[in-house]
Amino acid sequence: MQPVHSLGAAPADTGMLGAVETALASHRAFGDSGYIRDQLAVAYRRRLHKLGRSLPEAESLARQLDAAPPARQRQLLGDTVLRCAVQHAMRQLHLGDDYGLPLPQCAALFQAAGEHLRAGLPGGPLVAHLPPLARLHDEGGPQITDIDHDDTYDDTYTYDDTYIWHAWQEGTPYARAFLAVMEDNYGAPLATPTPQERVLLRRGLHLLETLLPRLTASALSHVQLIALFPKLGTWRGKASSSQFRVNGSVFLNQELTGNPWWLAEHLLHESLHQKLYDFRHGHSLLAPDYARDDGARVCSLWNAPDDDNNHYWDAHRTLAAFHVYVHLALLCLQAERQEATLAPRYGPIGQHMSGSRRAIDRARYLGEQLHSTTWPELGLAGRQMTRWLLDVLDALDTQRRPAGATLHLLLDLYERQSRKLDTFLLQQPPPRSDALAALAQQELAMTRQALHMLDRELPPAPPAQEHDWPQARQRVLQALWPLTEDDKLMERSGYPQAQALIAQMVQQSSRQLGALGALG
Repeated sequence: MQPVHSLGAAPADTGMLGAVETALASHRAFGDSGYIRDQLAVAYRRRLHKLGRSLPEAESLARQLDAAPPARQRQLLGDTVLRCAVQHAMRQLHLGDDYGLPLPQCAALFQAAGEHLRAGLPGGPLVAHLPPLARLHDEGGPQITDIDHDDTYDDTYTYDDTYIWHAWQEGTPYARAFLAVMEDNYGAPLATPTPQERVLLRRGLHLLETLLPRLTASALSHVQLIALFPKLGTWRGKASSSQFRVNGSVFLNQELTGNPWWLAEHLLHESLHQKLYDFRHGHSLLAPDYARDDGARVCSLWNAPDDDNNHYWDAHRTLAAFHVYVHLALLCLQAERQEATLAPRYGPIGQHMSGSRRAIDRARYLGEQLHSTTWPELGLAGRQMTRWLLDVLDALDTQRRPAGATLHLLLDLYERQSRKLDTFLLQQPPPRSDALAALAQQELAMTRQALHMLDRELPPAPPAQEHDWPQARQRVLQALWPLTEDDKLMERSGYPQAQALIAQMVQQSSRQLGALGALG
């Protein structure tokens, strides 16, 4: 089933896109990776000094870092394992938690980091034993320098220190600690890339560099390790992943790396999460108690609802997604603008990117929700970043939807799940036809009711379509998508009730598809 609406937004002016990229990569507080990583280093040196009251290895490392040039501090403190050792030791010594890597192991890791620093080895200890072929960039990381700024911070971004995980270094202390952290947080294995997979990773990187050279260098400077994962265990169903507790590393599904458009988007997506995590370590991004049980939550309307309410996001996850979608809007606009030129080398985009319209719509909704729902859970820096990103979004969104509109987000979920239903029914004997017919009639009835509230009607169709669930869903989409473009209709008094009824129908349908096993 092909989408019944366009995933592309109205193209913005080329000069505007370039200006937005410059802003996202160089804004002194929110974009400048040199500044963000320097503030991160300050935070981690402070934590090491605090740990030094109990662990002499931590104090020794902190003093060495204090005397090291900023570039060396950034390299060492970009190491996922060293960061984990600091965080785990802090929780054990200052909160009394039995958490993460044991204190003796943390102390040994601090000592090894000091030896690494004194030896003048590049990067961090985790990647120190990886060979040159494991570097993400095959020609030495490119450098992009912003000459418009003053010299307060080093504005040269490089990701020559970004490596691809290879399992043959598993015997080193840092690798053993990394695998222990992975087991605690994911409980699933990683894969050593084949030579072909390394080629594919670099191909996706080159495409991303072509589309957004400055932003690529900025975002990837926050990533020291990229690892591929197989479709096993908790990795099942994941396209890519990163998290605050495994800071500095990103994870990609090895089965999906074959398409360069997909890979370019997901490389940027996960690297931007790392950039925001680094910012969070050095700034008041969130209120201290944002994660409390009764903290405000935002419903991500484009995600399937489940019994654990995973589609409700706290302030951190909402802000992280908002941050990414603003950037992805720019990426997709550039990709759509340059597709004809790049397709001979990389193939057509097809369904392999989010699409600029979808990215803009999700960013707009999340920005509105941050203001209306989770504002009290944001710190001063988080509120200022939200305002700034909304200004950036205004420059990209040339056809802004009315405030409060959500029908397009609901239909995005409904349409994507309709394609999954089509695939599901083709792959195995379908369930009883009367059960599917009942679901079709239920969704058509709720759609008719919502349209009636707006003085609209569902166009007539052959009786067979009333009982065929996939065809019924296609009718629903064809009837409802045009409503999302009718601004005058959204001003009608019945629109909120109609939108709420459609939300009920979509989420109820999603749960039924999940129970059927059609969502994978």
